[in-house]
Amino acid sequence: MLDATVDSVNELCAYVGEEKIRILHVDDDAKFLAVAKQCLEEQGLIKVDIALSAESALEKLSNARYDAIVADYQMTGKNGLELLEELRQREIDIPFILFTCKGKGEIAIEALNAGVERFIDKQGEAEATYQELRHSIISAVKRRRTETLLKEAENRLRQITENIQDILLLTDTNFIVTYASTSCKSILGYDPNDIVGKSLEHLIHPDDLPNVIKTVEKAMDNRSGDRMEARVKHADGHFLLLEGIGRILIDGKGQFAGAVLTCRDITERRRMEQAIKESEEKYRKLFEEAIDAIFVADAETGIIVDCNRAATALVGRPKSELIGMHQRFLHPEENAGKFSKSFEQHLRENEGNVIEAQIVTKNGEIRDIAIKGNLIEIHGKKMLQGIFRDITENKKSTERVNFQARMLNAVGQAIIATDMNGTITYWNLAAERIYGWSEAEVLGRNIIDITPAETSREQATKILNRLIAGESWSGETLAKRRDGTIFPAIMTDTPIANDKGELIGIVGISTDITEQKWMQEVLEQAIAQVAELNEKLRVVGGLTRHDVRNKLSALNGRLYLLKKRCGGNVEAQQHIIEMESISKQILRILEFEKVYVQVGAEELEYVDVERQLYEAATLFSDLKGIQLINDCGGLMVLADSLLRQLFYNLIDNTLKYGEKTSVIRVYYEEEKDQLRLVYEDDGVGIPDDVRVNLFREGYGKGTGYGLYLIQRICEAYGWSIQETGSQGQGARFTMTVPKKSKDGRECYKVG
Repeated sequence: MLDATVDSVNELCAYVGEEKIRILHVDDDAKFLAVAKQCLEEQGLIKVDIALSAESALEKLSNARYDAIVADYQMTGKNGLELLEELRQREIDIPFILFTCKGKGEIAIEALNAGVERFIDKQGEAEATYQELRHSIISAVKRRRTETLLKEAENRLRQITENIQDILLLTDTNFIVTYASTSCKSILGYDPNDIVGKSLEHLIHPDDLPNVIKTVEKAMDNRSGDRMEARVKHADGHFLLLEGIGRILIDGKGQFAGAVLTCRDITERRRMEQAIKESEEKYRKLFEEAIDAIFVADAETGIIVDCNRAATALVGRPKSELIGMHQRFLHPEENAGKFSKSFEQHLRENEGNVIEAQIVTKNGEIRDIAIKGNLIEIHGKKMLQGIFRDITENKKSTERVNFQARMLNAVGQAIIATDMNGTITYWNLAAERIYGWSEAEVLGRNIIDITPAETSREQATKILNRLIAGESWSGETLAKRRDGTIFPAIMTDTPIANDKGELIGIVGISTDITEQKWMQEVLEQAIAQVAELNEKLRVVGGLTRHDVRNKLSALNGRLYLLKKRCGGNVEAQQHIIEMESISKQILRILEFEKVYVQVGAEELEYVDVERQLYEAATLFSDLKGIQLINDCGGLMVLADSLLRQLFYNLIDNTLKYGEKTSVIRVYYEEEKDQLRLVYEDDGVGIPDDVRVNLFREGYGKGTGYGLYLIQRICEAYGWSIQETGSQGQGARFTMTVPKKSKDGRECYKVG
């Protein structure tokens, strides 16, 4: 049995190529399913999917394709035969194998009546059992696939015979018709059933019958076939001239078994041949008046012997000049060869093929042409007749169309065109990539079958009505790929009209926005998380600052009492002073933290710089006699409430470290594409070795956060700040404000 199974596996591998057999194994024992799956998949040909119930199996079958089903009989819910009955009701006709512990005698008749392919007892020895199961699966699938291929072949053969335009007849040894194609009706007027069972001689004209019989007898003697012509009677009584090709049929013993005959109506063809033969003058008139240029040249020498008026117009030479000219001089090629390349190709092929070439006119212009060449015989001599069609303009148009097609294929969006019935007429490369269908697969099919949008009927009707009215539509919708996956897309549909303004189709542009949607969702989640975190920080920060301030207040009180009691102790007094300094630094850090978390939190709006500076100055109870000169009148900048804090920190820095400051001046200078806002004092200035690290976090004499905060506020506004003063002559902070913000708004206004 093992060898037989291996042979079946090898045979089926050769039959189906590398495609695995997909089966669905249904059993309510999960552990058993796992073992069975491993045993069946061991040789690599079978792929097993599992289901723990009939209901689960039905769901899987609605979403996937399987080659066979293996099922237990007794399961929770529906049993195996009930599952099979449900499958047949749903018209799911695939091999069904019972793999069960249930006794064969108990359900054998019921199983056979239900259509079970095989009944296998799973209680036997494991190796033999799974070999038998595997062999049964392979045999069933092979048989079913063979049946399917046979049905397809029979269907194709039936379609061919039913749609063939020629008459197809089969006869027995007495030439009694045993089969007649449906084309008998369209050609001879007979229903095929009217001919079957009758002898061929009843259809043939009496005068032609002897010749037909002679041809048949010759074919029987030679065991071959031959071509014949005969007049055959039409159902209405008149005769048609048919050309037939007959073949003798031989059985397996080499004996005559009948004949197959194909016939076609050549009545009109012969009538045309006779008409041409009887009217040479008429042919000559047609030749001369033909729209295409016609040249006739000797096939052996290449000398032009005749041409029509269109030929003389094409090359700009009179007929007297063309007759006697060698044909190679018509083409802009090197004249070293005996013939032109196109002439030689037509001589070789002798099939009337169309070849693209070029022709040169008398004034030297090069024109693109298409040449159809045929070998003909005139007065016993072989001639090559060439029909030349000027395709110069068509080729240019084709090149333009090809360029446009390449351009459309280079676009990243799917571009699809349909007629007004929704039949696809154009499909670019991006459409292939986005929807998963190739151009060859979709052309001629309805757009609804290929890219069904997840829209309501009401919405689809509104969109269609807009397009019919000549309006465009654009919006976001859900579309479906070939594999069934849904994706979001931006679609724009526009009606197409002809030169008369009549609607002839619709062109749609689709953009897959899956990644943008994902990024938007991630961004929205991030924004929500940041907002939540900021809220938590705001609440926690507020509570923390409040609690620390209370503790510091208590600490300062203790330090005050301790200082009073240790008045005579110099060392203790020094420690208390340092502790008071640390307490003040903590308070400043808390103030910095309170302000810092507000940087970038407010919406920027236009604020009055002059007012913000005055408000910052009023926060100080004593400016120590320093004069504040505010030259910012009329200046509005795109900022927020922290601009006051910025000025406060600068003034505070001057009061602490300016030493000999008498004047603070704030002013602005407008330049071409920017504005400079300058804060300066006449204090001691900033040492050169300090300036390089001035705005660094934690750097400075105090907490090290004052100037760092100023820089961060400027960055939030889109400004830059530099210290441009000189040591010993005062500090100068220059803030550069650009003309436009990143979102295009004006950063300042002067009025």
